[in-house]
Amino acid sequence: MINEINGIKNYKPSHHAMLVLFCGCGGIGALWLVMLVLRFVLSKSPDIVGMVFFGAYLLLVFGAVLPKYFKKNHLSVSEKDIVCVKGVISDKKIYLPMDAVRSVTMIITPLGDVTGMNAIVFNALGSRLIMLFMDKTDCEDIYSFVNGIIMARDNGGSMQDKNSIPAKNEQA
Repeated sequence: MINEINGIKNYKPSHHAMLVLFCGCGGIGALWLVMLVLRFVLSKSPDIVGMVFFGAYLLLVFGAVLPKYFKKNHLSVSEKDIVCVKGVISDKKIYLPMDAVRSVTMIITPLGDVTGMNAIVFNALGSRLIMLFMDKTDCEDIYSFVNGIIMARDNGGSMQDKNSIPAKNEQA
């Protein structure tokens, strides 16, 4: 979680996930470079056009797309609504009222603590909002917060009553 202001909790994607994606793209680039060098050493002519395009692709991914994605995206959660800002080239602001949310799903990967490759999914009436690359602690915090609101709403109580268990009406 980045911060909490007036009951609104703000979250950003995990920087560990960005490092994992950098390493993955770098590994693919290194493998391609090794294959290019082996092709050159074995006296076959290297594909200059392909090399230029692949170098431009790596620069675009490393220099623009990944850092901009992780800098722009954020999720704000309050008792009334969820606001998600996504986008690399253009911003897309997604507003989801808390009344419309029916369930929340937390996706934790086996190495989610280290990699940050976790996700939180908000299921609403006719829509679904997915926020990728979240820290495990952020996913757990959002999950418990939203589930508390959903349980309080379904039980007819307020957010403060979320830990109380409603009495069962028994008829004889």
